[in-house]
Amino acid sequence: MMSPYQLPEGTEVRLVGLKNPDLVGKYGRIANYVRDGERVMVKLEEGRMVKLKPKQIEAVDDGGGGGGRGPSKREQRNSFQHNRSMQSMNNSSNHSMGRGRSSSARGSMDNDSHGELMDTLKSADAMFDVADTDGDGILTAEEFEYYMKRHTNHDTQMIREAFMMIDADGNGDVTRDEVREAFLKKRRDLKGDSYVHTDEQKDKENSLLEAARDADALFSKADVDGSGQISKREFEIFMKKNTNHTDDAIHKLFDSMDVDRDGHITREEVRKAYLKEKGGGKVSFQDLLGLEDDDMAEIEDDVYNMFFLSDSFSAAFWYALMVWGLKLGLIIIIAFDLYKNVNVEGVPLFPDNADVPTNVRAAQFLLLPVNVAVQEELITTFFIYANLKWGKQILELNPGATKGKYHFANAMRFIDGLAFLFINTTLLLQATEVLGAFLNFAALQFLSDIDNVALSLARDGYLSDSLEEVAGDVSLMKLPRNHNDTLQVLDSVAMAIILLAMVIMYVLNVFVF
Repeated sequence: MMSPYQLPEGTEVRLVGLKNPDLVGKYGRIANYVRDGERVMVKLEEGRMVKLKPKQIEAVDDGGGGGGRGPSKREQRNSFQHNRSMQSMNNSSNHSMGRGRSSSARGSMDNDSHGELMDTLKSADAMFDVADTDGDGILTAEEFEYYMKRHTNHDTQMIREAFMMIDADGNGDVTRDEVREAFLKKRRDLKGDSYVHTDEQKDKENSLLEAARDADALFSKADVDGSGQISKREFEIFMKKNTNHTDDAIHKLFDSMDVDRDGHITREEVRKAYLKEKGGGKVSFQDLLGLEDDDMAEIEDDVYNMFFLSDSFSAAFWYALMVWGLKLGLIIIIAFDLYKNVNVEGVPLFPDNADVPTNVRAAQFLLLPVNVAVQEELITTFFIYANLKWGKQILELNPGATKGKYHFANAMRFIDGLAFLFINTTLLLQATEVLGAFLNFAALQFLSDIDNVALSLARDGYLSDSLEEVAGDVSLMKLPRNHNDTLQVLDSVAMAIILLAMVIMYVLNVFVF
């Protein structure tokens, strides 16, 4: 069987090796690859997109004794819908083609219904999702040209003119919103003189665009795996960290939005929910979900919070401890090398003042606040204890995130930061050249980032599914703010004390020792 890495876009595939039994065995077609082939976007027969690892798909054999599968009725309908949206896009570069009288020939003087407008936006989103090959939410001129050349017969000049028409702000990129506006405009143009763009019609379009933008905002935060749909777990975690809703309220809200009951929320379903509630007096998606984001704050994206959220003695638990131990081990080796010859054979810890030029002393003094500012682990620990607090509601999503592990994770981070501060300060005061002082900072920076690299490896799925899940939870989780005016100055006070200690150490080194 052909390797998934060699499968071209459009290949029919079967989903295999997934933990979700509802997806195993389903069929779809490869839409595109993202992250240089590390993930593949597959459009399933029911129309939704899923992002998978290449090993989680296998090609469906087309040849032989009838082992292949022809396109299903749903696939045929999706293809027809896509072709209709492409026909609209094909005409976007030619004004004369959009002024036909076909609609007036039908004798229709009615303007668009909500359903028709939603179909237009759905087509716009479908086009955007396929054209946005790198998944960054922006269409470049290159992506747009590549897409149009594959799906239309337009020449390069016509495609570039169409791109400039869609790029309303002229910044050289096309957003999802600009594509939607272009599709709506083209729909009006194709209706010809029968179309009356009344204030009521404008309100319909604006309401739909507003709903679409709110759906985008929700997806940008809740759709962590970038699949183009929000699973029940993703929605639950998002709501838990942004609201005080009960589990029952969250589940009912999800069920009300999951119209087709497939266990996922699509952008179209979000728009429908928004418009339904708007008719009942709701004015924003913030109101619809009851978000209280101001009372919550995101936790730091590091391996220590991976330890905090993990189940005790799980793979993620030991992984985080291993990374912390690795960093401390390297710090101890560096410290041993720095101090092994101190007072042995008369070797001082720091050079004599006579051996250090004045410009180096000045550079050392100016680098003291920089030395404190680059200690990310220390600063993060101070911020957490000054502004956030552990809350019981986090246990509902991550039962292993106990209060004891919360404090232990912060202690790990604090020890990490303090050890690096100690090593950096020692190297800074040992410098006898200006360039040497800067090089010492740069040399240790890679070591400071080990925990961030470890988290990225886990989150991107290079290690195991269990580590990937916990690492993904880190970016989703939030903690409640403490709203304690006294505690909120703690981080500033702690930073000032650390800086003062650095200055005292500098003064003692220069004028006493």
